Amino acid sequence: MKNKYVLIILMSIVSGTFIGISLKDNKVNNNEYISKIKLLRKETKEINKNIKKLEKEKENLEDELDELKDKFADEKSINKIDILKQHLSYTDIKDKGIVIKIDALSEDVGNIANLIDYNKILVNIVNEIKINGGEFISINDQRLNQYSEIVLAGSHININSVPIVQPYEIKVTGDLKKLNKYIQKDSYYIKNIQDNYPMKVEFKVDENISMKKMNVPNKLDYIKGD
Repeated sequence: MKNKYVLIILMSIVSGTFIGISLKDNKVNNNEYISKIKLLRKETKEINKNIKKLEKEKENLEDELDELKDKFADEKSINKIDILKQHLSYTDIKDKGIVIKIDALSEDVGNIANLIDYNKILVNIVNEIKINGGEFISINDQRLNQYSEIVLAGSHININSVPIVQPYEIKVTGDLKKLNKYIQKDSYYIKNIQDNYPMKVEFKVDENISMKKMNVPNKLDYIKGD
């Protein structure tokens, strides 16, 4: 009988120890989760702060360009400034062109952002478009220039520090003859995407493409592919 009581006491001690460890682990996990939420909130706040700062810088740049126009008010200089603003994506664009749409092959595939980023699919397509007559380009209404960045941020793609989600709609204006030829022949790279990844790519000619100017200036040196 004495041995029986000893066994019961030992089992109680062991059970209590396991319960204590479990509660401690849950507390640690909860603390880690709360810390991650706080970190994400802090990062989001910092991003929003940087966007506002960049928007202000853009306004200042536009003011400087307007001052240059007034200072060098001859037609040749004004045309150069207007072309510069266009290529920096600081003006709206309306023209004929093409639209390329990239999406998951089916709903079962889910989010393709990781595949897109890991294989640099958007970066490669943008570079190919430029070779084939593309001049002005936007992806999901985010204008691209030589300073734009295309990177993965969490579970989505970021362009110009703005998150975008699938389907990815690429609008292109430029040399319509070359762009039409590009659509008709379907590039080897586009075919390779459809053959090797669970994605579908659609093309169409659009007679009335509209692209809005970039909201914030970008300070990067190139479209980042790594």
